[in-house]
Amino acid sequence: MRQDKRQTAIVIPGFWLPIIAAFLVWLKFFSVDFAAAGVLNWPVFGVEEALGPLRHVVRAAAVAPPSLAAVLCLFIPAAFLPGRFKVGAALALDFLLSVLVGTDRLFIRYYADIFIFHDLTLVSQTGLIVKSIWALLKPWDFLVFADLPIALWLLRTARVRFDFAAKARRGRAVLVLLFAASLLVQGAALWHLKTSRPNIINAMYDRLSVCAWISSGTFHWWDAMSLARKTLAPRGVPAAQTEEIARWFAASVPAPHARTKAVNLVLVQCESLQYFVTDLAINGVPVTPNLNKFKNECLYYPNAWSQAAGGNSSDAEFMANTGLFPAPFGAAYTLYANDDYNSLARAMRQQRGARAVVVQGTKSAFWNCHRMHPKLWFHKQYSQSTYPDDEAIGLGLSDRAIFTRALSLFGEMDGPFYGFIVTLTSHHPFDFEGIPKDSLPLPPELQNTLIGNYLLSVNYFDKQFGLFIDGMRERGLLDKSLIVVYGDHPAVPIAYREDMERLLGKSLEDAADWKATRRVTLMFRVPEYAKSPKVLYENAGHMDILPTAAGLMGLKIKTVFGNDLLSSGKKSPVVFRNGSYIDGDTFVEPGIGRASNLKTGERRDDGEFEKETQEAALRLKYSDLILEHNLIEKILKITR
Repeated sequence: MRQDKRQTAIVIPGFWLPIIAAFLVWLKFFSVDFAAAGVLNWPVFGVEEALGPLRHVVRAAAVAPPSLAAVLCLFIPAAFLPGRFKVGAALALDFLLSVLVGTDRLFIRYYADIFIFHDLTLVSQTGLIVKSIWALLKPWDFLVFADLPIALWLLRTARVRFDFAAKARRGRAVLVLLFAASLLVQGAALWHLKTSRPNIINAMYDRLSVCAWISSGTFHWWDAMSLARKTLAPRGVPAAQTEEIARWFAASVPAPHARTKAVNLVLVQCESLQYFVTDLAINGVPVTPNLNKFKNECLYYPNAWSQAAGGNSSDAEFMANTGLFPAPFGAAYTLYANDDYNSLARAMRQQRGARAVVVQGTKSAFWNCHRMHPKLWFHKQYSQSTYPDDEAIGLGLSDRAIFTRALSLFGEMDGPFYGFIVTLTSHHPFDFEGIPKDSLPLPPELQNTLIGNYLLSVNYFDKQFGLFIDGMRERGLLDKSLIVVYGDHPAVPIAYREDMERLLGKSLEDAADWKATRRVTLMFRVPEYAKSPKVLYENAGHMDILPTAAGLMGLKIKTVFGNDLLSSGKKSPVVFRNGSYIDGDTFVEPGIGRASNLKTGERRDDGEFEKETQEAALRLKYSDLILEHNLIEKILKITR
């Protein structure tokens, strides 16, 4: 570098441009790797509890070489463009990668997961949740763009100038060697992960753990290549593999048990209803008095785990209605709306002659529901598009409007019905105008906070739910119906872990402790058990809703991966989309070779669970094949 006195500009040989730009962008990706390390909370040098953020810095630094290599592999090719395009290309890449970094940080903060390019199919959904996105942003997030205006100012005022003629031949040679080295570094990182953890890199289920092994930058390269490979791969599944899946289903049919006398089925999917609000009191005032009362007429599962993935609420809908796992990326509701499904509504229609309807708060097309609900065999969908003049709170119809409409519709049904209700008011960020702010005596430390607002929104939901149950009882429908109530996904993002610790009065630093907070409400009101309710402590999840409801209603639905919770025999583990699972009291994370006792935090050898790990991976593989190749009708022909 040299000082040009004539122009009072710092003149830099042109081959330094991609190196400087890549270094600046790498610093941004370092913040993503640091955030990922904070979520995973892995030990470093055997240290697990101490050091805090310093431990996460060390972990992020460990993947710095492949991270920097990933960025260089983008900037170096741009340096071989014609001279007048070099600087513009570098600035454009800087901007696009800064957007990617910002998106990664939001995904980690809310989903505890990393962004993948297939999530671009969900862009159409962001308009409705823009307030939630805005609530996740922190002032320092905008620092990822800080270098761009500085760079533009330096260039436009001629304080810095790149000389692409100086040392051009030597510069090109240096860049070629640097590019080759970057490819080698990334390849070595991928090879190491592939040999040490083949399942995690092949399936890409546990994406955050992949980032912790190879860096977020290299992850995005691998994600892009995987997407391209999948797009170009030949379609179709060999008949032998379809028969293999059909045989697996046939061997997994649960033993039958006593049916309910109920002729109607009602599923209430409650927005963000996390387990801890049940029986929670604030200054002696219960947060969910009606839900608490309802629980005392139910089979109640306090250890019900959210199995939702990238599709969030739509994933919960999908699992409860199809018995299939969520898509490995994106949302099944947007990716597989042309598939055929052996759904709960289909069984109620074909085996009970029931009418099946959906009542939801959003507009008809949100999460592609206007296309997906007919594919799930619902006769009709009622939404904000149906009732545009009804009361709206936040993202759509208020819970009062939803429950009032549902009650009216159910009361008009002549025969058996399946009613699927999807509430909305208690949606992140929980501070919508119209939710009463004085319904709970919140202490000062909870007022105007995300968790305090969440409790107020859940309290509002609870009041409307209580009125709905009273209305069902008055119309004589309560004891003619099996009613299932469940939360769609956790409410509190990991960014608010410290607030959760204060509310629950315990540390959530350990990964197993935080995982335990990911439970949701799950209740089955069966008329026969209304006067003899039970609290059942076995592990359950969204995947168990369909088989358990089907078992109680006497429906034959053979294409499910979850458990009939009331059937005799050994239950399979609760399997999560990233390949981890809960088996008894143990949370097993194959991606990082960790097994933790959820009650004591004691570590176990994950090798003890090899059989269960293979079974979990097999279930996810079969479900993915069914979705990707639309196999349900072929499987049904084999199993009939």
